[in-house]
Amino acid sequence: MINWKKRIVKTFLKKYFASASKTGNERDNLRIRSSLFFPNFDSAHPDEKEAYIESAEALQQKGVVIITWEKGGKGERIRTIRCENYKRLFREAGKPYPQIEVEKTKVMLGARIQSLKESLAAHGKENSVIFEDIRKQTEKVIAFLEFLSINFSFREIGQGIEPQIMEDLAKLFEFACNPAQLEKITTRALSILLYQDSKRLEALPAFYTPLLSRIQKTIPVPDISFIGRSYPETMISGKIIFDYKDPPNSDAVNSSLINAKGLILNLPFESVETFGAIGLVSEKQEKTVLTIENKESFYALGSPQIFNTSDNLSRYDCFLYIGGYPNRADIAMIKLLAESGFTFHHAGDLDPDGVLILQNVMDIAERPVTPVRMDGETFNKYRAWGRQLTPPMLRHADKIREDTQAIPGIAELLHRIEETGIGIEQEIVDYR
Repeated sequence: MINWKKRIVKTFLKKYFASASKTGNERDNLRIRSSLFFPNFDSAHPDEKEAYIESAEALQQKGVVIITWEKGGKGERIRTIRCENYKRLFREAGKPYPQIEVEKTKVMLGARIQSLKESLAAHGKENSVIFEDIRKQTEKVIAFLEFLSINFSFREIGQGIEPQIMEDLAKLFEFACNPAQLEKITTRALSILLYQDSKRLEALPAFYTPLLSRIQKTIPVPDISFIGRSYPETMISGKIIFDYKDPPNSDAVNSSLINAKGLILNLPFESVETFGAIGLVSEKQEKTVLTIENKESFYALGSPQIFNTSDNLSRYDCFLYIGGYPNRADIAMIKLLAESGFTFHHAGDLDPDGVLILQNVMDIAERPVTPVRMDGETFNKYRAWGRQLTPPMLRHADKIREDTQAIPGIAELLHRIEETGIGIEQEIVDYR
């Protein structure tokens, strides 16, 4: 049997926050129309009807709701259930009253803002590059918290952003005012330092991400991306030279990272960001890169050649593993290669997703990308070892743009995939 008392209270809570988010204020009353709330009342079991009516009457006795009966049916058929006393509604639900929570949050934010302003004033005479960065970041955090203090309402409370979450968020922004404090510390260690809870930082984004996404349309939001536990990496090989944006010193030997033997390098996003350009160890003018979708194929094609027997592979100056759809490190490397004047080629799976990944590389590089062994001839050669694609996999072909289909070989490949329902995994293709 349905717990009607709980359902009625829950419905009013939902209506309360929904109406508040539209108006910014509490409505005088909220109403539930019984015919919509319990549409099968007439055909319901007598015990269910009785439970519904008794629950509504019990809430009315507590002053939570007011019942309106159908004419001539008092005690038998409810017309509407109305709620006017929201404090009693939240008390019945075992939840704090939103208006009190809003005021508590604003008081907390005000105290944090005042503390930051006093800290800034106390160091106002300092004149250093480090303090200038701290000052700018602190002013940005103060402006952000002031905006929150003015605009925070029970709409945010309805989204689960209770005072403690706001206090934890404010504490995080305060700590981030000094970038030096964020060096050499893991997210979980920082979480213990701030909250005495190793996983608190990981839990916060679920609450504040929608809030920050909405606010940043109005004012700048301080960067707290450092709390993410994501460490994208990319792999590249080839006899190439990475020039640093800001050389460590004037010594020419240390101004570049030289991969003289063409080894496979595994580079995190943070390292890729330090590079300003990529060149070749040789004096060759034309520079080419082959982006490769799958790891096994990358290791086979990207490892230095010992016997130099493959002319097909020798024409590529470097090889970039993108692991499917490029991550942040891959994207940064693709853009760097494009800015450095490399011509792009791509080898991937012979299926709709493989073509979409080629399209993605083309969009990131903002230049043409030539597919390698992604054509009807290669498909026909390896069809016997292909795999059956599911309908959702095949429907991904709808996302492939006309300009991508116009690339030589792609239209024919897509036609063969569509008529057979088969895809070819890159790992089975011989690229020599």
